[in-house]
Amino acid sequence: MSTPTGATPVTDFDLKLLRVFKAIVEEGGLKAAQSALDVSLPTISKQLSDLEARFGVRLCQRGARQFELTAPGEIIYKAAVDLFAGIERFQRETDQVRRGQRGELRIGIMDNTISDPNCPLVGALQTLQGSDLQLRLAVLDPDSVQQRVADGRLDVGLVPLYRRWPGLDYRTLYAERMHLYCGSSHALFAREAEPDELELATYAFVEHGYVDGQSLAGFSAPAKTGATAWQVEAVAILLMTGSFLGYLPRHYAAPLEREGRLRRLLGAKSGYQSSVAAVFKSGQQQSRLLKRLLTALENACTCDVVEDPRPLPVVAIDLAP
Repeated sequence: MSTPTGATPVTDFDLKLLRVFKAIVEEGGLKAAQSALDVSLPTISKQLSDLEARFGVRLCQRGARQFELTAPGEIIYKAAVDLFAGIERFQRETDQVRRGQRGELRIGIMDNTISDPNCPLVGALQTLQGSDLQLRLAVLDPDSVQQRVADGRLDVGLVPLYRRWPGLDYRTLYAERMHLYCGSSHALFAREAEPDELELATYAFVEHGYVDGQSLAGFSAPAKTGATAWQVEAVAILLMTGSFLGYLPRHYAAPLEREGRLRRLLGAKSGYQSSVAAVFKSGQQQSRLLKRLLTALENACTCDVVEDPRPLPVVAIDLAP
């Protein structure tokens, strides 16, 4: 079969150069890519120059302290990511044929999912277990889950639905309640009277690094952000220092409350409710196993779905998680 007129044929040498370019971008520069590629800096520089000559454009601005993609470089990088994701998908599917349709599912989840009784993942996986399935499960922060789904390293993820990434589809599954907490050594822990919102604004907060505050209706940036965390357990550790206030899922914080290590502030009035969604790449044919998992997740859900992460309406604290 001949190459369509006007199309650029992709050779094995092109694939090699594109892999080098992809590594340079993801490592943050030519020098940083030496370790990942296990080749010398002059070799990497020549390979990048060869790729630029192949396309007839400059792909990046580089120097001793600078690395930045050009507009054509952005396009070529994104196309390379899609290309290698497609190659990997082809390899997985052909491997399934060789193994007699034994399939693989790569799943990413946020940390401390196990403590949420509403999470349908365990029940869904139980329905899929069998000799035709190999599972790969990774616990990551929500941004990393979505990034790996976007670039094809994960088939599906479970993430709190604070914002939607372009190129990804989201299927809302269940709701999670977040409340405001302090640690046992914080000034507010042993005090009988609850603080008001003016007093709360004087304390430092732990900010959730993956949360876009603009997506939370009724909330704005906290008056004082003293720390940033990307995992639930990281937030809890910072609260334990007694230096910060912060938001945690109710299901995760409840045992720590019973142990006297955390205090929920403002009772049921504090916090907000968010959705947790299954995220997968849009515009891509879903595998048989992914379709089965998405259906199993929906069937295993036992609570009402909330479409948008909105604050609980009882109180309007001018603070963001």
